[in-house]
Amino acid sequence: MIDRWFPVAAVDEACGTPQGSGRVEKAIFTWFASRPIAQARAAALTSLLPFDNALKPLIDLAVRSGDQQAIGELAKRVVAAHSGKRPVVLDMFSGRAMIPLEAARAGADAIGVDLSPVATLAGRLLADYPARDWSAEPNLPISYSTISGSLDLEVGGKDRLVRDIEVILSEVGRRISERVRPFYPQNELGQFPWGYLWAITIPCDGCKRRFPLLGSLALRHPYKKTNDLGQSLWLIPEKDTWRVDVIDGPPVQQPTYSSGLKADGGKKKGKAARCLFCGFVHPLEVVKGKGEAGQYQDSLLVVADTDQTGKRIFRLPSQDERAAATGTKPGADHSGPYSAFPTERIPPGNVHTVMASGYGYRTFGELMCDRQTRMFVEATSVIASIFDELIAAGFSSDYAAALSSFAASVLVRWLKHATRGARLRQHGSADGSKNNNLQVDHIFTNEASVNFQFDYFETGPGAGAGTWSSVSTTAVQAVAKVLREPKGRPVKLRRASATALPLRDSSVDAIITDPPYYDMIEYADASDLLHVWLKRCLYRAEPDLFGPGSQHPDGLQDKNQEIIVRRVHEPNRIKHDTEFYESMLAASFSEARRVLKAEGHLVVVFGHSDPDAWRRLLGALQTAGFVVTSAWPSRTESANTGVASIKVTVTIGCRVAPARRPLGMASEVDREVVEAVTERVRQWDADGLALEDQLMASYGPAMEVYGRYSRVVNPDGTDADLDRYLTIARRAVRDAMRLRVDQLPLETFDVVTRFAVFWLRAKGRAEVPKGEARFFAQADELRLSDLRDRILAESKAGFRIRLDEPSPVTPGSSVFEVVRAMAHAWDEGGTEAVATIIAQADRDASDQHLWAVVGDLASHLPASDKVAKALAAIKRTSSTISTLIGSVHQSKVQRTLFDELEA
Repeated sequence: MIDRWFPVAAVDEACGTPQGSGRVEKAIFTWFASRPIAQARAAALTSLLPFDNALKPLIDLAVRSGDQQAIGELAKRVVAAHSGKRPVVLDMFSGRAMIPLEAARAGADAIGVDLSPVATLAGRLLADYPARDWSAEPNLPISYSTISGSLDLEVGGKDRLVRDIEVILSEVGRRISERVRPFYPQNELGQFPWGYLWAITIPCDGCKRRFPLLGSLALRHPYKKTNDLGQSLWLIPEKDTWRVDVIDGPPVQQPTYSSGLKADGGKKKGKAARCLFCGFVHPLEVVKGKGEAGQYQDSLLVVADTDQTGKRIFRLPSQDERAAATGTKPGADHSGPYSAFPTERIPPGNVHTVMASGYGYRTFGELMCDRQTRMFVEATSVIASIFDELIAAGFSSDYAAALSSFAASVLVRWLKHATRGARLRQHGSADGSKNNNLQVDHIFTNEASVNFQFDYFETGPGAGAGTWSSVSTTAVQAVAKVLREPKGRPVKLRRASATALPLRDSSVDAIITDPPYYDMIEYADASDLLHVWLKRCLYRAEPDLFGPGSQHPDGLQDKNQEIIVRRVHEPNRIKHDTEFYESMLAASFSEARRVLKAEGHLVVVFGHSDPDAWRRLLGALQTAGFVVTSAWPSRTESANTGVASIKVTVTIGCRVAPARRPLGMASEVDREVVEAVTERVRQWDADGLALEDQLMASYGPAMEVYGRYSRVVNPDGTDADLDRYLTIARRAVRDAMRLRVDQLPLETFDVVTRFAVFWLRAKGRAEVPKGEARFFAQADELRLSDLRDRILAESKAGFRIRLDEPSPVTPGSSVFEVVRAMAHAWDEGGTEAVATIIAQADRDASDQHLWAVVGDLASHLPASDKVAKALAAIKRTSSTISTLIGSVHQSKVQRTLFDELEA
C-alpha cells in the first residue's frame, strides 16, 4: 500500500496528541530520538498491507486515534495477506524500538537491532518485556509484597508486571534511603529534604579569595495569587570568606557568573566571572583553566525543603547537613566486576557532547559531587542485589532481568536530573504574575549534549521533583499505559551492527527503519553517561549488554561502527566524516538487501534540513541497489517532545532495483521529475505543508523518477548525478507554487532578486547550513560565490540573508539590493535620500518590480524589524518619492549638459 497511499493527514494530526506522539512510551526510558507512535504505526500498516481502498478508513482510524478494534482487525488482515503467516519485520536501527513495537501490534514477528546496548535495553523495556505473559512466575518475596503500592491494579496475567514493578521500585527506593541516611540528615519533621543547591567556587586572580560561581540568585519567583513573595540568595562577603542568606523577594544583587563583563564595567561577548570581594573579572577561558588546574571546589548553598503546610521553601543548611554534604566519600564496598563508581574516562575532545570535560572533569564519576556519586553507587548496588534475590526466590532469569531492568530504567531517568548539569528550574516570573512551581531541569536540554553548569541542583532521597520517588511514579504509569494498548508478540531485540545483521539471507518480509540523521545526534557519546551506571547494576541481569565480556576496551560503547557524522574529529578514533557516513549507510542497506525477500519492501524514515544529508542517504540507497518507489512527508515532531526534533520527516518506500531498467536521457528525466513534483505540490498545498517542508519532501518524487532508470545520461554522454535532480526538485516546487510578488510572477524578476525573495519566503532570517544554501543557489543556476557577502552573510552556522546596507548601487544592481539601499537611505535622509538611490540605480519612478519588492519585504519581515518599518514608510510616501526622482533625473541631465559644455 505504501507505494500508492499513506495516511499523511492522520499522521500529522495524531503526532500532536498524547496517544500519537509516543510521549508516554518515551517516559519508560531516556533516549534521544524516536519515531512518534502514529508515524511508526502508519509505516508498518501500509508496508504490510496490499493496496485496497476499503482499508483506508480503517488505517486512518488506527493511526489517528489508536482505536484498538481497528488495530486488531488490521493485524488479522496483515496475517491473511501473508498466506496466514506472520510476516517478519526488521528495524536495523531500532533505538528504543518504536517501529518494532508497532510492527508487532500490526501482526508481525518484529526484530530490532541496534549497536548501542543502552538503546537495546530501552527497546526491551518497551517492546519485549511488557508483551510477555509472566503469570506463571512466583509471587514476589514476602518482604517486598508488604510494601503498599499506589496503583489499584489487578494482579494476574500481564497486569501483574505493573504491580511487581511498583513493588520493586518502592523497595529499591526504601533501601537506597536507608543506605544513604547518614549522608542526608532529616529535617525537624523527620523527613528528607527534596534537594540541595550547590555552586562551584574558584580562587580570584585579583585578591586570591575563593568565591562562588552563580548564574542566578533567584530561588523561587513570587506569586501574587498566593501572596508568595518568593525567595532569593543574598551573598555576603566577609573578611576572607563568604556566606549566603535566604531572603524574601527577588534578588537584590547581580550574579557572579553572567554574560561577559569587562573589569571597567563594559560588556564583552561571552560569559565571565566577577569576584564577590574585589570585582576582578575572569573571562571564561580563565575560569575553564582553573578547572583544568584542579582548582574547583563544590560548596553547598541552601537546602530545598517543605514546611509543615507542604509548601516548598529554601533554607540554610544546618551544621550537621554541611558536615554530611562535604564529608561523604564517593566510593563504597562493591563486589561487582567494575569499580564502585565510574572511573571510565570521557573521550578526549568530547567537550561538545559531555560539556563538563571542557572544564577539567576527566571521568564520568567526576560529573557529580561526591555525595551524589555515593547515592548512585548505592542505587546500582541495590538493583544488582535485587536480581540475585529474585533468582534465589525461584523467579526465571528473564523475569528477574525484566524487573531489575525496569528499576535500572528509573535509575537512568533519575540520572537525567542529576550531575553538575542539572539546574533548579523556577517557573513563573519576577513580577509574580505566573505560577511559581519548581522543577529540576534535565541534563539533555541541548538536544543530546550532557549539560554542565557551575550552580547545580542535587535531589535527595526524599519525595519531590526529580527524586527516585517522583521518577518511579511516572515510570509505573507509563508501563501501565503501554500494557493497556493492543498487544503484539514480544519483539526480539539484539545488539549488533546494521552492517552485520545476525539474520539469514532472504528471511525478512519488510524492513522499516529510522537511520541516524547524519550529524544531528552523537548517540553513543551522549549515552555513555547512562551506560557506565547501567553496567554496574545489570551486569548479571543483562549480560549480553552490560556483562564484562560485552564491553569495549575503553569500558564505554563502541563508536567505531556508529553510522553518524561527527562534528569534531577526536583523537584515536576513526574519522566519521561524510564519506564514512555514506559508505557505512550503503553497507547497512546492502545488508538489508541480503536479508530482505525478493518481493520485500525497505521503508526508510528520514528527516534533515541539510540537502547534503539527503544526498548521502539517497546515494547510499542507490549504491546498495534500491530504488525509491514512494515518499510521504509528515509533520512528526512538536516543540514539547523534549528530544531532538525536526519539523517534517519523510517516509520513503523502496524496493530492490529491477534487474533490467531502461537507460534514461537527462532531458526526458528532467521533464518527468518536474511533472512528478508539480503533481505532489498540489496535494501538499491541500494538506497545508509549508514551503520549507515541501522543498525537503520534493526529493522523494524526484528519486522515484530517477530510480526508474539504470542510468540517466547527459547529452555529452556523462551520467547525470543526484545533485542535479535534487536541485530540479526544489526548483520545481518554487515554479509549481507560482509565487508572486505583489501580483508580478517571481520568474519575471532578475535572478538575484528571485533568489533573495524565495529565500526569505522559505527561511526568513534564519541561519541556513551551507549545503542547503548551495542548493538554493543552484536552483537559480547561481553559485554561493556569486552571493557570498553581496546577498548572504556567512558564519560558522551557515548563511543568512543580508538586509543591511549593500555596496553602492549601480544600474547593474539587482532590485533586491536597490530596495535594501532604499531602506537604509530612508533612515539617513528620508524621501530625498531614497529618491537619490533609485536614480543612482537608473530605475524609473514607475518601476513595478522595484515597488513590488518594497511591499513584499515590508509585509514578510516582522513588523518590528527596522528594515520593514523603513520600507513601510517608503511605500506610504511613494508618490512623493516618485516626484523627487523626476527632479533628481532632471538635475542629473542638466549636470551632464553643463559638463559637456564645459568640456
